[in-house]
Amino acid sequence: MSRVLLSISIAAVAVLTVTPVLLYEGDPVASNDRKLIIVSPHNEQIRFEFSQAFADWHEKHYGERVDIAWSTPGGTTEIRRMLTAQYESALKHDLPVGGDADVIFGGGSYEFQTLARPITVGSGEHQRQTTILEPCAWLTADHLNELYGANEIAGNPLYDKNLYWFGVALSTFGIVCNTQQCALLHIEPPKLWQDLADPRLFKSVALVNPSQSGSVATAFETILQRLGWVRGWQVMRRAAGNSNQIIASSSVIPTTVGDGESLAGIAIDFYGRYQAQALADAAVKTHNPSLDRLQFFTPVGQSVIDPDPVAILRGAPNLELAKHFVLFCLSMEGQLLWQLPHGEGELCGYPRPQQYSLRRMPARRAAYACCQTCFVDQVDPFSEPQSAPADPNFRDFVSTIFVPMAIGNTEFLREAWHAIITHPSYPKRTDIVSAGDVADPILKSWIEAFDALPTVAGPNGTLFNLNDPQSLTAVRNGWLKGGFVESGLWAEREDPRTLLRRQFSAFFEKQYKMIIESSRKGIAAGTG
Repeated sequence: MSRVLLSISIAAVAVLTVTPVLLYEGDPVASNDRKLIIVSPHNEQIRFEFSQAFADWHEKHYGERVDIAWSTPGGTTEIRRMLTAQYESALKHDLPVGGDADVIFGGGSYEFQTLARPITVGSGEHQRQTTILEPCAWLTADHLNELYGANEIAGNPLYDKNLYWFGVALSTFGIVCNTQQCALLHIEPPKLWQDLADPRLFKSVALVNPSQSGSVATAFETILQRLGWVRGWQVMRRAAGNSNQIIASSSVIPTTVGDGESLAGIAIDFYGRYQAQALADAAVKTHNPSLDRLQFFTPVGQSVIDPDPVAILRGAPNLELAKHFVLFCLSMEGQLLWQLPHGEGELCGYPRPQQYSLRRMPARRAAYACCQTCFVDQVDPFSEPQSAPADPNFRDFVSTIFVPMAIGNTEFLREAWHAIITHPSYPKRTDIVSAGDVADPILKSWIEAFDALPTVAGPNGTLFNLNDPQSLTAVRNGWLKGGFVESGLWAEREDPRTLLRRQFSAFFEKQYKMIIESSRKGIAAGTG
């Protein structure tokens, strides 16, 4: 489909000359000029079904059929960065903010919480401030109570208390695996996070860069919350050591695993279930059972439930249509679109998806009360007890540590991990082996070096060892939030986050190289 610039005014053009350009593709469900512009990380199947269903719903309720133009520049984190740069540029040039898109649809609640915070440029009388999201003050407390009931699931809000965003689907996280490859290796499919650390999976695991995907960052945070700070990083570092690819998009993982490029990977539930269903359907259609080779597992007791929101962008050029789209997403027609099987006509009294069973969990309790028996997946997240997240500091360290640990030093990490698991004294086990589990002094020193986290400098010579989670608050407030700005720990024009990542990258490189060099010396001497 053709792609065009979303420039609707001279002011918007001026902003776009210095910020990332929004491109969109239209889905021609209507032939008029009324067009809703949505920025989204969602896949083609979701975009198709919501385009068709919203056009039908809008014609039914408002007597007008409308079109949707989709902008899909990347994952939610990339979308958030793009929008932030665009709105900041408008403020700096004293131009109206927004005007290029109406709605942002999809991604984890963390990124939407970030988008709801004010952004500020300038100072004093030249200071300008705005939010990227437009609060929906027209949704009353009574209406929200009717839609959601209690604003909570598993300790997380279903919608923003200041009405900036609203959860329209629920996500959880787990593992997709290729059962054919598991059978060839004579191993059980990995079903728990720690299973991804199995040495037999070396160069077989697919991961996503959490700095490019807010949903994957939430999945990694989940591992830390559920397994604990130390054990969580042991699992993620070993999984990265077992990786054969670390990519940018979470939607690709189930496809690459299903195609056999990797044996297993961390995935969002609906991407995993959708691809598993697509392969199973293809197996039936072609009478080729070998195609039915993908399974998705939610680690029992080790996952969380996260709302997947929709929100209106400030300066939306089609504000009325944006409000209508939010209402559609929260309507029973929009909610059941996530879980009804595709086909013709209606089911449970509501329209079905036309071509794709989306296999996502609705965010409204009422959807499960009235129609769960019609759902593709017989799950009710509201009936499953879930504990609240343990430490609010963890999220800020996911990308800060993982990127230099596993992406900036990928080859060193893999070589160091391979040296460890092929050492003659490494236990023949598939679970996590820590330094305390081995007697060989060389192997023990390697595992200690492999699992170590950096020490961070603080004011007046203080040091914060990140191996101790008690240090996280000080480092988060001081370095990541700029609290140590007057301490002389970084130059005036230097970004403390960037500096910290460089320091971490050098630390991990040193640790891995120590293991690699020691291993090579042992091989040369005939002792390793």
